[in-house]
Amino acid sequence: MTAQDDDLPPDAAASQHLAIAYRVHADPDLMAAYHRKKKQVEDEGRWEYVGSVRNPDYYVLSEFDSHGQRLLAEQKQILMQIEGDLMSKLRRGVLTIWAREGSPLAPWRTIPASAWRTLKLDDVIKGTAKGPGVELFDIRMGVPVKVQAPTVAIAPPEDDLIPKGTPGRPNKGIDIIKVEFERRVAAKELATSLAAESRALADWYHRTYPRRECPTPKTIENNIRLDYNAAKTGSA
Repeated sequence: MTAQDDDLPPDAAASQHLAIAYRVHADPDLMAAYHRKKKQVEDEGRWEYVGSVRNPDYYVLSEFDSHGQRLLAEQKQILMQIEGDLMSKLRRGVLTIWAREGSPLAPWRTIPASAWRTLKLDDVIKGTAKGPGVELFDIRMGVPVKVQAPTVAIAPPEDDLIPKGTPGRPNKGIDIIKVEFERRVAAKELATSLAAESRALADWYHRTYPRRECPTPKTIENNIRLDYNAAKTGSA
């Protein structure tokens, strides 16, 4: 684990950078087929330099080499199958991704399986992915490590009577709001925009728990963005 990874969640301890995990978790038969085809393209293709300078960056397969171009197309097709298999594993929750959402400096978060209905891997080497209004950075992929949950004291029934801002008061607002959000998804009651949905959830929380401090609509928006986009796409 590198210095920039030292804040990874405990359940991501066995995850790897996308570029490495891509190869580790790819279907082995497809990966073997890909490497065989890649070597065939290199051996049988007619390669040439673009321009007079012999720069390796400009050493390309001739566009007039029909045989080589056909092999290259077959190689790309196998790569698409590899990525399709990985995306299927992400959507089914067989594999999990942890990433920084919106900025390379953002805190890590677990990306829910449902989000991969709209998210697409962007640059495997850089470890990025994109979706409607969402960009993920520094992606790690793997199987979650089971972490022993710490013992948590059960809040007393009079928790609602504790005044707002009391030191040591647990902040359970987001977890409660997410439960209501899932109910609204199932009941097909989602607002037409993410901002409107966040305001509706904040209003609901204020009405339901008037003595509790409510997360701001912006905080709610940041916590439900991926799930909201996935839910809206799934209902389209």
